[in-house]
Amino acid sequence: MKFERLLKGGLALAMSVMMVACANESTGTTTNEGSATSTATGYEGSGDLTSFKLGTLGPRTGSVAVYGLAVTNAARLAVDDWNAAHGTKIEMIYEDTQANETQALNIYNKFVSDDKVAAIIGGTISSESIAIAGASSDTGIPIISPSATAAAFTNDSGNNVFRGCYTDPQQAQLVADFAIDTLGVKKAAILYNMSDDYSAGLEESFKKEFEAKGGTVVISESYPADTVDFRTQLTKISGEDIDVLFVPNYYQDDFNITQQARELGITAQILGCDGWDGVLSVAGNNASVLEGAVFINQYSPDMESVQGIMEAYRKAYNEEINSFGINAYDATMLVLNAIEKAGSLKAEDINAQIRSTEYQGILGSIKFDENGDPIKTPIYVTIKDGQYVTYGK
Repeated sequence: MKFERLLKGGLALAMSVMMVACANESTGTTTNEGSATSTATGYEGSGDLTSFKLGTLGPRTGSVAVYGLAVTNAARLAVDDWNAAHGTKIEMIYEDTQANETQALNIYNKFVSDDKVAAIIGGTISSESIAIAGASSDTGIPIISPSATAAAFTNDSGNNVFRGCYTDPQQAQLVADFAIDTLGVKKAAILYNMSDDYSAGLEESFKKEFEAKGGTVVISESYPADTVDFRTQLTKISGEDIDVLFVPNYYQDDFNITQQARELGITAQILGCDGWDGVLSVAGNNASVLEGAVFINQYSPDMESVQGIMEAYRKAYNEEINSFGINAYDATMLVLNAIEKAGSLKAEDINAQIRSTEYQGILGSIKFDENGDPIKTPIYVTIKDGQYVTYGK
């Protein structure tokens, strides 16, 4: 997701700090093929099954507050809806991380030591999510982030850590599968930002999967940060025989690339990932050049299943919900269902239920693989008549 990539430059430092901290503090982890597996037992949320606490955290102030607000507000709305439907008095405690890992750790410690929450929805951004996941090895408290896309969040954590969103490699692989299996294409070109980990990683994952399935990446061109004229790279691409152009960048670049590609006569199907979300906001009167482009996302605003949550969120907060919020609502409901099925506030019981459950949420079916990553129905969005539309609808 877009906000995470803006902060990935700080992930290496955050991860190294957390690895040292966890090595010093944790007594309940073992290592299996490079991943930590929590063996902590005994943690239990306070209260009973009709009156307990959950915690949610994310940046509610600062430059990325739009994302933390979406996650924490939607999580609160989910608890309100659950209470109304079940006659319970569950409390959602929400805190502002200010996009700071140290603040996130302080909140985590408050959640488990003072509030004794049964589970945590969050963090919102990858860096804070990695921080609290690492710290959780001593308790094994259930943690599910709706929005942490960095692979390390689940790869380097215990079996109490889950995510509700695609990882970056997952979405690139799914787009490659879509290209081969649904569109039936065989020859691809790629234009990506060499200066951005998100874009470069998607290029690598797409190419690997596309070629593993029998396709050929005929040409892959890159560009440095702050490029606005892509004609040199696109001219090279225009000289190749291709079926699809994969553009795995942020939406401003995606729009500029698409517009210039069409001007140069490139008619190939254009595909992208979730960085495309928002591309119509910068297209202005030139949205027609985006016609037919397809990208993977967490949801499409024309989906019937999201209309209720969109309206409820608008009514509650006088704002429009986004994909982070919808994921947070589903994640919270998933946890509440798991607690109900477990009949327990013990962390180990809730984690076992989350791992074994296939939950039907707003965005469809979701279950988790052994790494805690989601197995969910991918959503492909196309642009039609200047609107985001579910592909094939």
